[in-house]
Parts: sequence; C-alpha cells; structure tokens
Amino acid sequence: MKLETIEKDCYYHIYNRGINGCVIFQNDENKRYFLDLVNTHLSEKIAVLAYCLMDNHYHMAVKIKSDGKEAVQAFSNLMNAYAKAFNKRVGRTGSLFEKHFKRILVNDETYLKNLIVYIHTNPQNHGIVDDFTKFQFSSYPSYFSKKASSTLEIESQEVLNLFDNLDNMAFVHRESSGDAGEKIDLQGFENLVGHTKNIQVKDQFYQYIQDLQDTITAKVEEIDGEATFQEDNWKRPEGGGGRTRVITNGKVFEKGGVNISGVHGELPKSMQDYFGVKDADFYACGLSLVLHPKNPMVPTVHANWRYFEMYDKAGNIVNQWFGGGQDLTPYYLFDEDAIHFHSVCKKACDAHHPDFYSTYKKRCDEYFYNTHRNEARGIGGLFFDYCKATNEMSMPQWYDFVTEVGNSFLASYIPIVIKRKDLDFTTLQRDWQEIRRGRYVEFNLVHDKGTLFGLKTNGRIESILMSLPPHVQWRYDHQPEEGSEEAKLLSVLKQPKDWV
Repeated sequence: MKLETIEKDCYYHIYNRGINGCVIFQNDENKRYFLDLVNTHLSEKIAVLAYCLMDNHYHMAVKIKSDGKEAVQAFSNLMNAYAKAFNKRVGRTGSLFEKHFKRILVNDETYLKNLIVYIHTNPQNHGIVDDFTKFQFSSYPSYFSKKASSTLEIESQEVLNLFDNLDNMAFVHRESSGDAGEKIDLQGFENLVGHTKNIQVKDQFYQYIQDLQDTITAKVEEIDGEATFQEDNWKRPEGGGGRTRVITNGKVFEKGGVNISGVHGELPKSMQDYFGVKDADFYACGLSLVLHPKNPMVPTVHANWRYFEMYDKAGNIVNQWFGGGQDLTPYYLFDEDAIHFHSVCKKACDAHHPDFYSTYKKRCDEYFYNTHRNEARGIGGLFFDYCKATNEMSMPQWYDFVTEVGNSFLASYIPIVIKRKDLDFTTLQRDWQEIRRGRYVEFNLVHDKGTLFGLKTNGRIESILMSLPPHVQWRYDHQPEEGSEEAKLLSVLKQPKDWV
C-alpha cells in the first residue's frame, strides 16, 4: 500500500497496529503513557479531532499544523519512544508496530464526520465494551465531561461545528452504534481488530516461545561447555520474521538450531489449494528445534510447537489451531533412554487428558515414517496437529497442553545427553551414525509438512534447512551385520514399540 503524503492544513485518518497483530497496550497505564507521549511529540505538529486506543491498535483523526515531513518524523519519534519503553517494561525485543503508520487523506466533510464516529464507536463495534460512551481511552467522553480521564487535548470546537452542536453529535453517534434508527455507512475503514478475541492466545504463545527459546538455548550451551549459539534476526518480505539460533562444532553438539518465527500475510495459492480455501490470510508462529550430537551414542532430537490462524479478507478468524510434538532419533538403542523419553511425554499428556499420550504417540509413529524405506525415522514421541476448540477443549486449554509439552522438553532429553555424551565410540559407529542421518535427511526433504509449508510460504531457507546434519553418508544397499546393535535398531524401526 502506497503511503499518503502528509501536508500542512490537511486532515488525515492516522492509524497503526502491533506487528503480527500483537498487543501494544497491555493495561490502562500503557495507554496513559502513550497519550502522554502524543502530547510530548505531537502537540505542536497536529490537532487531534478524535482518537481511540484499542489493545492492538490506535486510530486518530487529525489536522496537520506543521510541515508534513516534520509531522511524519514526530509520529515516528512517538512510536519509537513508546516501543522502546514498552519492550523494556514487558521484557520483549524487536519491532512493536507495523513498519509504517497508515495515513489516509480526508478531503470530504461527510467522510470526516463518519471517520470521527467510526473512531469513537470502534470499541463497541468490535465487542470490547457494551457502551462506547463509557470507554475511557477515546476522545468521546471528553466532549461531555471535563472529568474524563483523557490527558490529550482535543479540537472540540471544530468537531462540534462539524456536527452543528453537542446534542446532534451524540444523536449521530447513537445512530451509528445501532442504539437508534439506521446505521451510518461506515464502509471503507480498515478493520484492525479482526481477531481481537484471540489476541491473548496468539500473543501469549509468541511470548512463550520467545522465553522457551532462551531457556533451551541456555541449557544446551551449558551442557556443551564450548560452543555458543549464533543468532540471526530476520524479516519476511511478505510479513513477519523470526529469530534463528544455531550452534555448530561444539564439544557435545555437532550442529543444532532452536528457531522461532511469527509470519503473516496472504496465504500462497498452493497453500490455499492445500487447505481448500480462497482469498485467505494467515498468521503462524512457532518454535522448531533439532539437535545433532557428535557422539553416536547420543540420539538426535527434534521438537516443534506452533500456532496457526487463518483469516478472511475482513480480518475475521475462519480457522485456528495448535500443533507440535517432540521425537527421538537414536543411532544406538538404549531401552532405558527410550523409556525415559516416553515417560516424560506421557506425564505431560496425562495432566490434560488420559487418551492424549496413546493418541499422539500413535500419530507420531505414523507421521515420522519413511514409507519409501518402510521404517520409522526414530523411536517416536508425540505428534499432534489441528488442535482446535471443541466442546471438550477450548483454545486456552490447548494452549496449556502445548506449553506443558514444551516445558517438558528439557526433562525428556537432557538427562539422556548427560548420560551418553562421554561414552567411547569407534569410527565404524560414527559411520553408522552418518548413514542413519541420511535417513533423517530423506524424511525432512520428502515427507515433512513443516518443510513444505516453509518453502511454499517463502520462508527463510537457512532456517528451514537448519535441521539437516553437517555430515551424512549414503552407501549403496548398506546392510548391518545380523545380530549387531545396528540391526537391533533397525528391527525396532520396522515395527513401532510401546515403551511405557
């Protein structure tokens, strides 16, 4: 969308929202601080006719009093100052607002009146409050009471002249809110709320995976003792971005990645065909990790926890779900390790439903299977997808389940690493590890839906293919010696086993 040029003495609809639709005002204190910053940065540059602060966006109707470039810079300074303070307060990093604040020239008196009404009734129209006249963080109450909590000076006389008088202004607002008569036509204003009722789940989960990434990478570095994670922050041109962390050539871990992302935009045609939808937008966030150890006695591990929303063109959610899981890929099989890993998975599942472990263990065995080899990738774990709200499980309950599984990850894997990382191994055993890694690569490139989704949504290639190990072998028709430890592993991979 081309940005409107800001010019002196012109009227504009100014608005912006949090990046990925995230919450920018967590509480009333945040909103009051934002208004204070508006006074500080903009009072000499603009006249405010109307405003409204919602949880994930704001609207303003303004008249520009200064040079247009000065006004644009003042808005940028405002949002930078607020984002810096907000991030520090809540312990987050990165951009808070979408890249450029939106501005629409208002050159019609009817449109300006409708815009003011739209801004004031926004909280009620989107179900945030039952009565827009009592919403604290809009300019409407300040027209009727000097005791209104707003600290923002409003060009009230100009607005009253626009509506002729205060009584008529109240009447027009009541009509548009549906309290009386026919609604005024408010078409043409962008719906910035859309999925407000689910912002909490989405934002909660993105914050959760940020924190979980920190926890996991810190523990991995502690166990390795030598290598540290390289961090890359990246942006996706179509919307969103992520934070990739990769560890290489460590004492314990030959290669590993713990990545988070939150991406959004128009769902690509190939994915619309896959989901059977048309003209859909999406938001997806998640944490994905793979750790490839040096010692072949230590298993490779993979885990992923994710959240997905799909929207129609009006911004309304038409579908949403959680997914994820964790699975173990050993090169030499220690039964006690497999039992430990599955026991931790079962404990996490049992806290939420008695059937979850058996159901998602079975799905894991079915999903992580190289059908072209007729063998599993590893000894499984959990795999769940399309976890949607039902009469039995709400989205917050799914959130609790998925985060419980995520929180159990280190307990499921790290004790195995500690137990096996210093065991002796031979060159032949290292060769076997690299041959089995080849099977891992085959699954990721041939069968894995996550890899497919990343590639078809223009994801970051380095992050998508981070899961591939650095040293791999493909030997023609390699067969392990009958009765060997290698053959023992293959026999289990041919037929999934119940470990707990």
